[in-house]
Amino acid sequence: MKNSYKGAFATLIILLAFVSAGVGYGSDVAAPPGASAEEREIYAAARKYLDAEVGRELKTVYGCLAPSSIYCTTHDYDAYLAEAEASPVRIREYKILRITHIRVNEDKKAYPRVEKFAQVEVDMKVFSTDTNKAAEVNFNFTFIKEGGRWYKG
Repeated sequence: MKNSYKGAFATLIILLAFVSAGVGYGSDVAAPPGASAEEREIYAAARKYLDAEVGRELKTVYGCLAPSSIYCTTHDYDAYLAEAEASPVRIREYKILRITHIRVNEDKKAYPRVEKFAQVEVDMKVFSTDTNKAAEVNFNFTFIKEGGRWYKG
């Protein structure tokens, strides 16, 4: 793999470490009928995070990240901002497909501040500004509940 591709791929992974109810791409995605209150909270958190990614609202993106996440404990906002601004990868559109595996944190020793975990499956259209290439990707984001609020893990 060429170094430029390695860098773009690594940047995509970093970016994604921060991305059957969907009606389409974007913020019009709503929780499915009959969704529990908790599922609606997770959908709202996922939409807020993904809308901020699409809109390049970087302060909002960072605010959507769980304070106790490995990323936030090792990167302050300025470090995140430098990485995000240097990244050629952009999420252009998204579609939340489903929320799965909502579960209570059974390892309080390893994750003392985490109350629950959930997986959010998303189809995304991403674009790389350095190569002018677009791709459609499917990704499972981890969301965590901490202090009564859902965050991107």
